[in-house]
Amino acid sequence: MDARRAARALAGLGLYLAGLGCAHVPPYQREHLTRRGMNAELEASESAFRAHVHDAREGATGGHGSTGGGCGCN
Repeated sequence: MDARRAARALAGLGLYLAGLGCAHVPPYQREHLTRRGMNAELEASESAFRAHVHDAREGATGGHGSTGGGCGCN
């Protein structure tokens, strides 16, 4: 009987904690969630681009896997 009670309490706690993660976003603030910077899928390509720009600016590769020419023409 105690195991069922503990399981129910644990399930209730889990539902309560899951409910804390939900939030209502007003319509006028939803535009901030659709910005390009909020998309996690674009982060890898953005960091690769920044590494390429850094390598080209420094004139050497920084271990990012891109080639650098120093003039920014690569």
